[in-house]
Amino acid sequence: MILTIILVIIIFSFLVIAHEFGHFIVARRNGVQVDEFGIGFPPKLWGRQKGKTLYTINALPLGGFVRLKGEQGESDAADSFASKGAWIKTKILLAGVTMNLLIAYVIITGLLMVGVPPLLGNLPKVGSIAPTTGSTKLIVVEVTPESLAARNGIATGTRLISIDDTELKSPDDLRAQLSDRAGRVVRLVILDGGKQQTLMLNLPQKQGDQALLGVATIPEALQRYPWYAAPIAAFLVILNLVWATLAAFGDMIVGLFTKAQVSQAVTGPIGITVIFSQVLKLGLVYVLGLVASISLSLAIINALPLPALDGGRLAVVILQRLGVRITDRVEAIIHTAGFVALIGLMIIVSLADVFRLGAR
Repeated sequence: MILTIILVIIIFSFLVIAHEFGHFIVARRNGVQVDEFGIGFPPKLWGRQKGKTLYTINALPLGGFVRLKGEQGESDAADSFASKGAWIKTKILLAGVTMNLLIAYVIITGLLMVGVPPLLGNLPKVGSIAPTTGSTKLIVVEVTPESLAARNGIATGTRLISIDDTELKSPDDLRAQLSDRAGRVVRLVILDGGKQQTLMLNLPQKQGDQALLGVATIPEALQRYPWYAAPIAAFLVILNLVWATLAAFGDMIVGLFTKAQVSQAVTGPIGITVIFSQVLKLGLVYVLGLVASISLSLAIINALPLPALDGGRLAVVILQRLGVRITDRVEAIIHTAGFVALIGLMIIVSLADVFRLGAR
């Protein structure tokens, strides 16, 4: 689990740093001075001044940050954020969201080209082009300790291909074939780590509902598009995921205020770490799918018009453009209060994750 936690931190850090790099590069290209680009959060471990920007590596490996000149209204010099017009501010504020969207889009496009399991929802048609489905395999998602499967090296993520040359396409196929051969030696073909193996297994005699092999499985049928249709399909998939994410976030807010409960569809860092530990066993395609989902969620949440988030800062820019007077002090108070509320929300979601894990 420790290695899983480290890997989750690395992935989150990469996605957040990519987000901040979007702010950094667009600010620089639009004449705004970047005072600091930090990897991790203070205390500072290392720093180097290059030009007008201080590049730092910090002790808390939880992403990164960018400090723009005049971001808090402390300067209105020509190269400050505060001196720029609404359009330039909008581009800078949305640059991080755009980076996370691009990462998700590139990953999903690649997955749709090579073949993706049913983890992105129902895949759309692109005109008359529907996704094609490859051969179905059974993927092991749970192994009972000390079972026949466990003793023979079958683990979570192993694909079951056939029993005695009979192809396995569903959990019902597996149960039927095992039941018919109870008490006999069977030849089980599996795919493990990309290598096909043949196992000779001596099945026990069937007694009631006894699990002869000791595994839980789900069918895995990879779907893919031609290279020219995948980019369009990825755009449509992202639209569906955006809608699903917004709906889940809305349900969570409504549930908190009406039932004092966190929706089962929402999870925080603790829940994501547990999910990641399970997904790691299923293979790279599943891992990349989860990374794309996290990157897309970061983009969506940051784009919401909530204080302390990019969308909240953009809302202030739009209101000021419309003539609403918001002083730097008032804006700072709004974003500080929003930040405290977001931390509180994260704590609530994390507690819900802990309670769910304890209930299992």
